Amino acid sequence: MDNAKDWFGYDSLAFFGKVNASISHELKNVMAIISETAGLLGDLSEMARGGKPIDPEMLTSSTDSIVEEIQRGFSTIRQMNRFAHSVDTPVLSVDLMDILDLVRNLFEYLSFAGKTNLHTGEGTAAMAQTCPFILQAIIYQAVVQTFQHAGPGAQLDISVQSKNESTWQILLDGVSLKDGEVFPDDRITRMALSIGVSISYDRGSDRLAIDVPVSIGFVKGNGAAG
Repeated sequence: MDNAKDWFGYDSLAFFGKVNASISHELKNVMAIISETAGLLGDLSEMARGGKPIDPEMLTSSTDSIVEEIQRGFSTIRQMNRFAHSVDTPVLSVDLMDILDLVRNLFEYLSFAGKTNLHTGEGTAAMAQTCPFILQAIIYQAVVQTFQHAGPGAQLDISVQSKNESTWQILLDGVSLKDGEVFPDDRITRMALSIGVSISYDRGSDRLAIDVPVSIGFVKGNGAAG
């Protein structure tokens, strides 16, 4: 069986569950705000029935709030669907910027998330044949560890560049780990190796580099991955 398929196991399931928990929490917040606002509208309706004057601005503000939260809910569901479909095909050709955009949207649902700047590359799209789900898991865990340590005030700059003709390099600048903390750990390292990805962290510059082969087939052909 293909290594990427092998890693659709417990660790992948744990990642899938963690992300879905954060998404469901976001949707719960959306529903809570809509429920509270609907309750306010109900109170205003009762006041109007009792002959009390109602400020039109309160009605406008309440309806605008509901519309805003509905749009936020739709946006969250779109990201949820993007994430859910990332497991449809274990290995396929993807634009790495699409992967990074999705992951950025996913970790923004975390309460402790800081700010991220995604720098779009110029020229040729960063296309790679890889396992998008596993790659998402690796990037997501790196960002989570940073924000868990540094908090909402942290800022990450994320970009993609061509390292050589066979490798793309995803750079995360601003990565912060606790003293004694290691990234990647053994679990992430095994997941990375299963798709030919290598990870290096320079604590001095707070830079994490994730090298992604342009093709898993190319990697296997050169003996870099089983």
